[in-house]
Amino acid sequence: MRSRPTLSQLGDDWYESEEPTRRGYVAELRRIRRRFAARPLPVLLLAVALGSLILYRVLHRPRTYLAEVILAMTEGTMSGPSTGLPADELREYVSSFLLSDRNVNAVVVKNELFPLRRQLGPEYGITELRSQMVIEIWKNSFVYFHEWDAHARKSVRIGITFMDSDPDRAFRVAKDLAQIAITTHEAERHRVTTAIANEVRMARDKLQAELRDLTTAIAMKQAAMALAQKDGKQQLAARLHVDLTALDNQVKAAEDQLASIAHSPEQIADQIAKAGLDLSFEIVEERRPDRPEHSTFSLVLVGIVLAIGALMVSALVVCSFDSRIHDTDDVERLGLPVLGHVPSFEGDHVGSLRARGVARPHGPSVMRWLSLQ
Repeated sequence: MRSRPTLSQLGDDWYESEEPTRRGYVAELRRIRRRFAARPLPVLLLAVALGSLILYRVLHRPRTYLAEVILAMTEGTMSGPSTGLPADELREYVSSFLLSDRNVNAVVVKNELFPLRRQLGPEYGITELRSQMVIEIWKNSFVYFHEWDAHARKSVRIGITFMDSDPDRAFRVAKDLAQIAITTHEAERHRVTTAIANEVRMARDKLQAELRDLTTAIAMKQAAMALAQKDGKQQLAARLHVDLTALDNQVKAAEDQLASIAHSPEQIADQIAKAGLDLSFEIVEERRPDRPEHSTFSLVLVGIVLAIGALMVSALVVCSFDSRIHDTDDVERLGLPVLGHVPSFEGDHVGSLRARGVARPHGPSVMRWLSLQ
């Protein structure tokens, strides 16, 4: 039994005998060109239809526009020097509190976004809007503290970006989100500072009532001590003197607490919210998306590229299913021997089937191609 030769025994002859790939590509392109010359009309029609469809889709493809509103959060004169606001916590504060689900749903309803929310519920609109919204934090000077910069005002930039297929609607929604964030922050700041002011006011009223009671008690003790001294009751007078000293100490402590409250920042906390001190939000920049403008040169360039590509694809598709015989290569593809080739000559059409009125049967090209396999 004869063994199969190894690669070392074959050498490089088998590789050298293979037809170069470049030559095969050139031969195939020439074959497609000959078939295109034989049937140019179907190729051109298919190329025009395909190019027009692609050009229409390119010009009318959905675009996404980005609208951004930038907020600046700045501390006021009443903030402490070591205030720290990490970016993650600040982003969570904006996305979860300032832009809560209720506030986001209000923006969705106001701008009539996502009609499917009427069937799927408000949660659908909230989820869709959040998927098109991006919150960015930068220039956050709250996280840094230096002794030489202890009295500098800290600030941070908060960018709210909204993506939509309509540039005007994208800008309108982004601005509504920024405005509702500012309104919510101001309302919450006013609520908290008002609550603190009420607590301070209650503590002050309590201390003032305590001072009035202590003043009354001191007056009564002084009258009793004077009466005891008049009656010669020295021991009772001494005890009353000790009580008066204790009451005086209580009055002094209460007055110190009252003075501390009167000069503390919490005492004017309700004024902080109205005066815009402490932490405040404001819009510092708005970026409206620009509408695209298609230049004539760009459209012509795109049209040329699409026309060339559509023509090549159409030629490949149409010519690949052409079952007619155009040269000897097509005969060899059928497995028939080729003895020679008679070139065209003058008068070769005389006596042909077409000259005798025999029409060529028209059938699906695919079926004719399959019948020849």
